Amino acid sequence: MTDGRPTGGAARPAGEAVRFAGRVARTLARTVAGVTLDVGNGAARVGEAVRDSVTGRTPAPGTLRVEVVILSDEHGVALCTPDAVRPSLELADRVFAEQAGIRVRTTGIRVVDVPAPREALDPRADRALLLDDLLGRTAFYTRHAPNRLDLVGTPLTVVVVRDIAGRTTGCSLGTSADWVITQAALFDPGDVHNYDETVLAHELGHALNLPHRRDPGNLMFPASSPPGHVRGTRLERWQAALLQANRHVVPAR
Repeated sequence: MTDGRPTGGAARPAGEAVRFAGRVARTLARTVAGVTLDVGNGAARVGEAVRDSVTGRTPAPGTLRVEVVILSDEHGVALCTPDAVRPSLELADRVFAEQAGIRVRTTGIRVVDVPAPREALDPRADRALLLDDLLGRTAFYTRHAPNRLDLVGTPLTVVVVRDIAGRTTGCSLGTSADWVITQAALFDPGDVHNYDETVLAHELGHALNLPHRRDPGNLMFPASSPPGHVRGTRLERWQAALLQANRHVVPAR
């Protein structure tokens, strides 16, 4: 005989639904906050450009802060070394500096010694990753990349994972997250069929609101197949302007 209160089995689905709804609400709030900050930061950069034009001053370069977090597998072995990631970071800095006036400043490259769970080591991509984020399955990333999305100049975090589902080697959730994932094989020069220095910069571009382009010579071309068909690194003027307007980019000090 029951007293009319929900049983444990009925309460669990209801609780999961409430938690899911809460995560959806937080994701929407983060997205709205991000767009609002992007618009505000873009307006500020336009104002600076007008002022520099009137006064004849050289525009100040922007700065994008990036932190790299390397996960460890089930046995506590790091997926790659910090030095292995540096060439990709240097390429991103060179591309953004030369074509968009933005310096990529690495604030740190650290290895998480705690073994990561399988869902963090081998994540899904695109819409499936967004769903996993809503379901709380990306908590390991946010736990080790405790950046605040509601601040201008917040660093972007690159999380190095073991494998990404499908034929994807990197993924970004765009405005709703301040982290991206990249596959460890990208940073292994000995793996000629996966080593690709453009992917990290490409995913940073997505995190800074750049969409895909159909030009294979553009950094935002969706496909890159080393060693023979690696995407280019060109940026168009409108892409550079969009990068400058993003909330993660601030004037260099």
